[in-house]
Amino acid sequence: MGKLLGRYHEAVNRLFSNYGAFVAHRPFIPMLIGIILLASFCIGLRNAKEESDLEVLWVEQNSRVVPEKDFFNAQFGGLPRKESVTINSKSSLDDALPDYGLAMDALTEAVKPLYNLTQTLQLDGRAVELNQGDFCERPIAPLSLRKGPARRDNYLAWGYRNVSSCVLDTLALLKIFPDFNRSLYGLPPDWGFDYFPCYKLSPMDCFKEGRDIDYPEELQQLEQPVAYNDTTAALSLLVYFAESQFLKYLCTNKLKGTLDKSGAYTDGEVEQIVRDLKVALPAFAAMGYNWRQSYKEMSSEEILSYFNGAINTAKNASTNFLEPPVVQCLLKNKPCCLTWFGTHIPITAAFGSVERGASGNISKIGAFRWGSNNFHHEHPLWTELLTKRLNASLEPSARKEMVLQFENLMIDKLSPLRDSKSHTNFATGKKFGDLQVQFTMWRSTQDVLIDANKTPIWQIILSAALVSLYSFLAFANFKTPVHSHTALVLVGLTVVAFAVVSGYGLTAAVGIKLTPLAGSVVPFLALGLGIDDVFVLVTILRNFIEDPKVKSFSDSTIPEHEMSLTTALAGPSVVLTTFSVLASFFISSISRMPIVRWFCWQMGITATIHTLGMLLIFIPLMALDARRVTSNINDPCLWILFGRRGKKGSHVVVKNVDGSSPSIQDSVASTPLSRAVAKFYAPLFDSNLFKVFVVIVFAGLLGSMTYLGFWKVEHGLKLSEVTLKGSYQHGFAVTTEDRFPTYDIWLVTRDNIDYPNSQHELVNLYNAAQQNLSNWNPVQPKVWEFCWLGNVYLAMNQSLNLPYPLAPNSFYNLTEAWSTSLLGSFSLQDLNCYNISTGQHASCLAQEKLPYWGLKASKTVLFAENLGAGIKPNLDMITETRKFADSFNKQYFNGSKAVYTYGYPFLFFEQYFHSSHDLYMVVGLALVGVFLAVLIFQFSITTSLIIATVLLMVDIEVYGFLYIIGAKLNALSLVNLGIVVGMASEFTYLARSFLVVDGTRNYRVGKALEWTLEPLLHGFGTQVAATLPLIFLKYHAFRVYYFAMFTIMGVLGFLNGFVLLPVFLSWFGPPPLPHAMAPVAAAAERELAMAPESGKEVIEKSLHIEPSTPSPSLR
Repeated sequence: MGKLLGRYHEAVNRLFSNYGAFVAHRPFIPMLIGIILLASFCIGLRNAKEESDLEVLWVEQNSRVVPEKDFFNAQFGGLPRKESVTINSKSSLDDALPDYGLAMDALTEAVKPLYNLTQTLQLDGRAVELNQGDFCERPIAPLSLRKGPARRDNYLAWGYRNVSSCVLDTLALLKIFPDFNRSLYGLPPDWGFDYFPCYKLSPMDCFKEGRDIDYPEELQQLEQPVAYNDTTAALSLLVYFAESQFLKYLCTNKLKGTLDKSGAYTDGEVEQIVRDLKVALPAFAAMGYNWRQSYKEMSSEEILSYFNGAINTAKNASTNFLEPPVVQCLLKNKPCCLTWFGTHIPITAAFGSVERGASGNISKIGAFRWGSNNFHHEHPLWTELLTKRLNASLEPSARKEMVLQFENLMIDKLSPLRDSKSHTNFATGKKFGDLQVQFTMWRSTQDVLIDANKTPIWQIILSAALVSLYSFLAFANFKTPVHSHTALVLVGLTVVAFAVVSGYGLTAAVGIKLTPLAGSVVPFLALGLGIDDVFVLVTILRNFIEDPKVKSFSDSTIPEHEMSLTTALAGPSVVLTTFSVLASFFISSISRMPIVRWFCWQMGITATIHTLGMLLIFIPLMALDARRVTSNINDPCLWILFGRRGKKGSHVVVKNVDGSSPSIQDSVASTPLSRAVAKFYAPLFDSNLFKVFVVIVFAGLLGSMTYLGFWKVEHGLKLSEVTLKGSYQHGFAVTTEDRFPTYDIWLVTRDNIDYPNSQHELVNLYNAAQQNLSNWNPVQPKVWEFCWLGNVYLAMNQSLNLPYPLAPNSFYNLTEAWSTSLLGSFSLQDLNCYNISTGQHASCLAQEKLPYWGLKASKTVLFAENLGAGIKPNLDMITETRKFADSFNKQYFNGSKAVYTYGYPFLFFEQYFHSSHDLYMVVGLALVGVFLAVLIFQFSITTSLIIATVLLMVDIEVYGFLYIIGAKLNALSLVNLGIVVGMASEFTYLARSFLVVDGTRNYRVGKALEWTLEPLLHGFGTQVAATLPLIFLKYHAFRVYYFAMFTIMGVLGFLNGFVLLPVFLSWFGPPPLPHAMAPVAAAAERELAMAPESGKEVIEKSLHIEPSTPSPSLR
């Protein structure tokens, strides 16, 4: 086994040694191959694609949420495009609003203009104007309610006009109210609806002023105040109660008789008109704001009391969906917060920075919020509506672009208010000068990612300039310009840059998309890593070129021995370092977050190409530079100062010396820094006292960082930590993350449910959700209030007096008819429909009866409170809601995934369920990868264990420093901690040098430090220089997770590698490699044999051999 290992050792070194000798003679062959190869990779840049979709980049793959997201997106396009505006005090985010009424006025002034925006779309030579109503989620005004003269299809509009007129005429005729003036009231002859208002959430909806935002004239006409008996009532309310309670549907029946006599309608059509009217009467009565109180007549204390009263009213509200909430609010005169159509709103979601008193009532509100959902641009219902609106079908990309442009109009409208521009009422000294507007749109986060995707050109130029300057100063030799290597290092920098560009090309060619990290981080990191190898190779070549013994090998200008020794000594280390980096990057790419997975793949590809560039291009360039030195030509960068030719010097030739070994046994330091290391630093490791001190210091560092890392570092990444300070995105994130802790989530039912025959199970589902998820659900609204199935049952009860559940054989017929009705229009965005026979998508707005119409999926909104941006509450909510859904599936649907919960928190917090596990796995596998790489190229299990131990210590120390720099454990830092293992493995050069020196452990450590500390110190310096411009990146997260982490990584790696690792090697280091000992003995014997007796003592001393004794390698 020992012989076999020895042969393997020799074969690897001979391979690199022979390659060095080959390029010394024929450098242009591998160089041309390398240039062609790397240039061919650049062709892939033509296929480069960027990715800035948050749901693609930041959603954990191969997790439970992915198939749930895919199903949700397939049925409903994706999450609704949320938009939100907040008002808070400028003095502090946590101060109470100074005047709640004034704050609601400010919120109204900020939001109301958004509904008046118009976007002009040029389509086939015609202009189409779109407004907020064309984008927002809202009930779809049915054809039966369209305004205009009486037609066959708008029967509900003219039918209601007829009934309301009849009721008013009858009341006037019967003179029930003596002061009732019939001529003052009534609906216009063309009354009806072309559109309904958008769904929205705001504190103003609790009051009469809710009508000031997006409330069409037709609804205002419905609630015109009718005066009678010294009181008033909304027209729709008076009509409903008079017709249903007093007149017993006299006017409705009268209309039915008229229609029957006309013969224009079939009996079925007449019955349908009557049924729809009976549904419309209570529905219109529940709509409106006029019956609500006005906050303008209330003090802040009274407004707060009203809010608390509305919340307490909702606590005691019935969960029976057949009892409309408006009955409690209107008839019993209780405070309520309702939508414009009369269902409870989650009012607490509109409050920020809330404090509660001992009674549980709200005692302080620090901010108000308006929120609305626009349709996702892929929602099938919106696609259908838009096609009808434009009379043309748009491609998905065109729809998305149109949505983005409209959101941009909203951003432009709100920005001056947020910035308190002088022409707005939010300027200092104006009406709302003490209040601050913040806002966000769905595109806002994507805009951040798009901006982060832009390559920071001037920072890259600065990075290259700093590295070039550092390289020039490190390798400039003004005393002996022949031995200056600045041109070589600068060309090496060009090779590194070439490799980075080729890495981009190959990354794009294999289909990996470029993320924000590709432009903002990869160039700096790749440059910093790549230049390390350049420094090591050039330093070792310089040392061998300047070594008198190596000079004496040959008088040829072809540097065969110099290149052979350099590649034999440094080649395995360069490849080893590459394998270590590759192991860390590719193993870290098991991260399930695409943004970091693609980053790791790109860095791994770039590192591979960099190694090819070093071997095929840079090493031949080194051979050419070595020829320059042996030809006595000055460094080209110094020609302007010293001319082309160097000073002539003597050259001694000694034959029969074997230069194939990479041993540095007899070599001496060639630079002042290396000599200083040999004289002052390396001898310290002869002292056990010094080594014990080092171990104690590093043990203390490791212990403290272990505590900080495993007990103090938090998990997560807030939007405020990613967005640019001063931007509206950052302002909104800071305002809302912890101060508005409510999210909307959905209870989703899938396509494996037989809806007609599963009504009992669905009823139990929504009842159980109300009961079992009360820890997360607010007191209002109740689950049934926004549930599509409750809407179906309410409509069937009011129109046909049917109980629930409905008969399965008539379920779809009734539901299909409901979908085109007034009540049905409020739930269509929550359904996906299909043709049961073909399985193809079908319109849920079933305006034409389809023979095989059915439901494929549904969603019901739930509101989860007490979440915010905290990791634990979100994970607790996800765990509990999933447990609820899984338990229900097991009980009612044979354990299938028929029901699940889904929403924004599920997408972006899923990763934190197992972030600690992922950390251990990534770091552990990276360590295994480095261990194997070291074992293969360093041929020593002991060395591999020592290096893996030191790398683990570095990783733990960097983990602890996360707490100090304010970073958290998330996908970015987790992957960085895996990358630490590869990046910190640069000190394997030290271990390699230790293995190829014979002698005592202390002597070998000193010799290894003498040879490797300087190039790796320069490597660390260039890494800092290369990544320093990262500190100028706009985004704080990139500065923390890349500049700060990489800098700490470099410092700790260098300290552990060149302070602690030498201690371990001096105590536990393995013996030298066999091929490192034999050449020493052979060389000694040959030189002693050729030397005269008088010179043997000198040679023995130069070879570190005691006189009259065998060499160390022969003992």
